[in-house]
Amino acid sequence: MCLEKPVVTSPKILAARAVSPVHGRLAVFGMAVAVAISIDLHLRLSSQVSPIWQTLSEYVYGYLSPGSTAAPLFGAMCLALGFGSLALLGGIAKAHRRGYESVLVLLGVWCAGLFVLALVPVDPEGQARSLAGQIHNYAALAAFLALPAAAWVLTRPGRARCPWEPRRTTIRRLSVASFAAVVIVLGGFVWTMLTGPSHQEVTLGLFERLLFAVDLTLLATMVRPLLSHR
Repeated sequence: MCLEKPVVTSPKILAARAVSPVHGRLAVFGMAVAVAISIDLHLRLSSQVSPIWQTLSEYVYGYLSPGSTAAPLFGAMCLALGFGSLALLGGIAKAHRRGYESVLVLLGVWCAGLFVLALVPVDPEGQARSLAGQIHNYAALAAFLALPAAAWVLTRPGRARCPWEPRRTTIRRLSVASFAAVVIVLGGFVWTMLTGPSHQEVTLGLFERLLFAVDLTLLATMVRPLLSHR
């Protein structure tokens, strides 16, 4: 949140504090690896996992070859995105702006949620809910709510020298789109739980992939100010 009181400091020093190219490059690398793995999963498991009806988490039950599941690859995707997001968190922390504490906490929840998704599998389709499956679902919900919330708080109106101020409108629009996609996906899950899989009306897989794309775009927009001095 850009609410720091004006301080008499040279523009060059302000710029040096505002950005962190190393953190930015690490964040981009993690995101790029996650996207590459996601594309690979979609292409290689297109006949096993429906991108329309089945969620990304269900790739863990796909088979890349006889006796070899896609679970490690899915876990690697979540870990890559988690570590990339952790680099973004570090870059924002290095900006040294008052009021960023809540942003860091929310991004921490996003990162922690991704790590849980990498380690705790979702319940197989049609099976009873397990404790591990519930942990997976709640971690996903917390993560996908925390990211747009962090982006929204990061771009509160205020100081003109805030590195994220020039992209405030774009970040906030993506945050709203992310929240909307979460609501649709969550509503679809609740509907399916109440009526059963045979009455699934909402294309959960499609909307979750839309949410994934929006959040990746949101992360990329948040990373951009870290990559170069202003």
